Amino acid sequence: MFLPPKGEIWFLASCIEFYKDEKGMSGQEVYEYFRKTNAVDFIINRWEGLHMTSPLYVVDSIDEFIKNQE
Repeated sequence: MFLPPKGEIWFLASCIEFYKDEKGMSGQEVYEYFRKTNAVDFIINRWEGLHMTSPLYVVDSIDEFIKNQE
């Protein structure tokens, strides 16, 4: 199983926190939703650019990615 470096894991955890606070979901619900929609890969692959932006921008970027997957 591939495990991303620590920076990416920290950022994924932060994204889960940002998203759950914005959407009123539990952390477990968000993580399962992210896995189902491939948002985990999106976050891990783009963490270097996204981690320097605001939490609201991160949430909006994740929502846009998920919307485009449907």
